[in-house]
Amino acid sequence: MKQKQIDTFFKILDKELSLTGEVILLGASAGSLMGHIRPSLDIDFEIRLQSRKTPKTRERLERAIAKASTIVGVATNYSEHVGGWSKINYLDYRKTAVFYKQIRELKVKIIEPSYWTIGKMARFLELDIRDMVKIIRTKKIPPQRLIAIWARALRASDWSLELGQFRDHAIYFIQKYGKKIWGRRVDVEGLIKDFKKKI
Repeated sequence: MKQKQIDTFFKILDKELSLTGEVILLGASAGSLMGHIRPSLDIDFEIRLQSRKTPKTRERLERAIAKASTIVGVATNYSEHVGGWSKINYLDYRKTAVFYKQIRELKVKIIEPSYWTIGKMARFLELDIRDMVKIIRTKKIPPQRLIAIWARALRASDWSLELGQFRDHAIYFIQKYGKKIWGRRVDVEGLIKDFKKKI
């Protein structure tokens, strides 16, 4: 996914939709704008319109997204509230999202990098791990910040199987990739101990 494709998609969407709204980019498309380019042909985003919710508005949005997807040649995954995509709580991701650009009626933001890792940590496929290693290093995110956010996400989530999996993913990630990301001097065991205390 390239920046030009993302920009073109939202320019077409804005033109077809002609409604005021706010977008928050997530997933690989957000990762590409953070500096990590990997092959991906989909755009994940939250979109909230200021217009009153009606069946006609929903149909208008669906048609606009379908047209933009076809022209740009990308698949989409979107929702009015992406917090429902995972059993793990995304916390205040809207409040912390970073402004990207205004495309006429659409204000486009990118999920803040630390919050972006919540979804990646929950799914935890090999490509998610590679994405996290790259972005955490590129954005120089301190380990204590990530640990605090992951622990907060766990505490804010309802009990489920995914809760234990997320905890185990985080511990494994720190253990296996901590030194690669933050350097050989990082106290991996200390970070894990701190994480367990916070949850």
